[in-house]
Amino acid sequence: MKHSNRRATERARATRHGSVQCRAAMRWIPAAVGLMVSASAFGQENVTGSASSATQAEQPAPAGRPARQPEPSLPAVTVNGARENPVNPPTTAGSKVPLTAREVPQSVTVVNAERIREQNLTTLEDAMMQATGVFVEKRDQERSIYYSRGLEIDTFMLDGVPTKYDWRNTVQPDLSMIERVEVLKGPSGLLAGAGKTGGAINLVRKRPTRETQIGGALSVGSWNNYRAEVDAGGALNADGTLRARITGAFQDKDSFIDKTNMRTSALYGVIEYDITPSTLVTVGASYQDSEGRQPWTLPAYFNPVTRQASLLDVPRSTYLGADWNRDHFYTTSAFAELEHKFDSGWQVKGALRYLNNRLNREQAYAYTPVIPGVNTTTLFAAKQTYTQEQTSFDLYANGPFSLFGRRHKALVGFNFSDSERRDPRYAISPFSQVVNIFNPRSDFAKPTFTPNGTGITTTTRQYGVYGDARFSLADPVTLVLGGRLSWWDISARQYTSTTSVTRGDDINAKFTPFAGLIYDFTEHWSAYASYAEIFQPQDEYLTASGNLVDPIKGKQYEVGVKSEFFEGALNTSLALFEVRETGRATLDNINTTNPSNPFFVSQGETKSQGFELEASGRITPSWTIYAGYTFNVTQDLQNRTGQVNTPFSAIAPKHLFKLWTMYRLPGDFNRWRIGGGMTAVSHVQNTALFPAPIGAVTLRRGGYATFDAAIGYDFNKHVSADLNLTNLFDRSYYSRINNPREGNIWGQPRAAMFTVRMKM
Repeated sequence: MKHSNRRATERARATRHGSVQCRAAMRWIPAAVGLMVSASAFGQENVTGSASSATQAEQPAPAGRPARQPEPSLPAVTVNGARENPVNPPTTAGSKVPLTAREVPQSVTVVNAERIREQNLTTLEDAMMQATGVFVEKRDQERSIYYSRGLEIDTFMLDGVPTKYDWRNTVQPDLSMIERVEVLKGPSGLLAGAGKTGGAINLVRKRPTRETQIGGALSVGSWNNYRAEVDAGGALNADGTLRARITGAFQDKDSFIDKTNMRTSALYGVIEYDITPSTLVTVGASYQDSEGRQPWTLPAYFNPVTRQASLLDVPRSTYLGADWNRDHFYTTSAFAELEHKFDSGWQVKGALRYLNNRLNREQAYAYTPVIPGVNTTTLFAAKQTYTQEQTSFDLYANGPFSLFGRRHKALVGFNFSDSERRDPRYAISPFSQVVNIFNPRSDFAKPTFTPNGTGITTTTRQYGVYGDARFSLADPVTLVLGGRLSWWDISARQYTSTTSVTRGDDINAKFTPFAGLIYDFTEHWSAYASYAEIFQPQDEYLTASGNLVDPIKGKQYEVGVKSEFFEGALNTSLALFEVRETGRATLDNINTTNPSNPFFVSQGETKSQGFELEASGRITPSWTIYAGYTFNVTQDLQNRTGQVNTPFSAIAPKHLFKLWTMYRLPGDFNRWRIGGGMTAVSHVQNTALFPAPIGAVTLRRGGYATFDAAIGYDFNKHVSADLNLTNLFDRSYYSRINNPREGNIWGQPRAAMFTVRMKM
């Protein structure tokens, strides 16, 4: 029995057609987004207009004019495949198979190629700062951790193949080689295996096209920011079966912080070859090199009498470091893929990935609180040479099958990853410098860094089998059931010049379930519910008995509604979620007698709950909008010095709103484009525990809102220019707070970037 539902019909049709201010803002943000989501449906007929042509063809001819003869009918052609839509493209973040956001029973946000270009986003951090519901915690000026629903994201996928993200040695990937960024909110254990509960990020790299294309861009901006990009590719033979693409970028920039700079080079190449019409092989590689002088972070004020802490009021340009500070990141990646499609509708795809991240760092950094009135902090020094190598393999098959007279879909796969991280340690000649935070020195002699024969080498291996099935229970109802069996082991060798101790742990046949239900209650609207799990080994924490702390277990319950309008050009969603983590490593106060050698127990529990509104796409052919509001309450349920149910940390603001919109002017002014955006974040606080007699110290940051703007002009179809302004009203705010000792970072002041783009 042939089966099709409303959404499948729509898909086939589409395929054929080819502070005080901040608090005030928080009051209207939920209402504005809700109104936008609800009102989007009312303009549908005014935007599309294409449906009227068929109706007009059936109208009687006016009097005196011969009736139009019907055109000969052609046999129906069925086209299989996912809809291509530049503003809301199919995503593989929640499945190996490209699906629309409406077909994924979890929240998904996509930062597409058009938006990357419009907002002049150049790094992954730039893109994630625009993604709905994602909070970016800067660890320093070049490294960041990403959070969704108050919980960390450490699962990365490169074109769908799971890869672990370690912020300690990874620079921000340059977006010159990335087509789009997909973010799945909540556990991703089905496809990725072990990972953090916050979600997963899928980086979709650029691929060759059959048509020859050559493009480039030149940019100049604030603080001596210069950037150049090139993107070229096309068919290499007459029949287009061999195709290639190469991208490159070079950027040399200072920053708003005194004495800082960073130079980045990125190169990426990929080749595709159609061995047969049904078999495709792809190989590619990339390299990124980033080097410059960067500071660590700022301390905060701490009054030892009142034990009160507050953020520094120093200029945003304050540099606390040495002239010899140096960060050097290297990232090398290579991949190969083989894909075959069968006549039955099934396909098999295998992918092999290699990734090498390295960091060489020499730094003087501030690491003591500032006493009000004294206004000094102490700089210390460190050297780090992290290296992380990863090899990943993924093989899966997917396709349709029939059961009980209905058509369903299945996916089954296997993946494997092997990662080694090397962390040698260095002896440092004495270095301790007291500087005044309002007039800091940086001309210190460089200490001697000497390898001392100590360090840690950690090897982690994981493999698993996974699968899911999408059962069509009825025309409007789809049930998604899936699961994964995972095997995981770790070997950590801690060595000195004379000794070596290796500890290990393993997990065997860990089952991770997933379930989802989707109900298409109208042609454009769906309701869904889902349950997802994940686990995360805690390989950095030891118990008093010398074993690793048991893994964290995470689970999420999510319900919501999603919609598609204008053949997928505009998507909206509303999601309600609750996420729980159990087993988080917490300090073992009973058995810890030496603070420098702490022990931990697996007993922490975290709960995150809230709702999320999002709208993305085209309201009219000339007007795009991307808006999202997240209400999130994250709590640490573990009893910490009598503070129960306190805010989890400073990385989970209760309110988070993001907006970007772009409009092309009509008529004689249609060469012009104007855009604007806003980010609003509510206040946060962080409580740090210090040894007695200090105890618990709380640092607070008020809410803030920043605004962006853009204006663009198309000289012709080959040349365009754009001016992007960020933090338009130059709002002063801390983008990250941590504790009085370190970890506090100013947000970027107002900045401008002018870009000229060319394409052939």
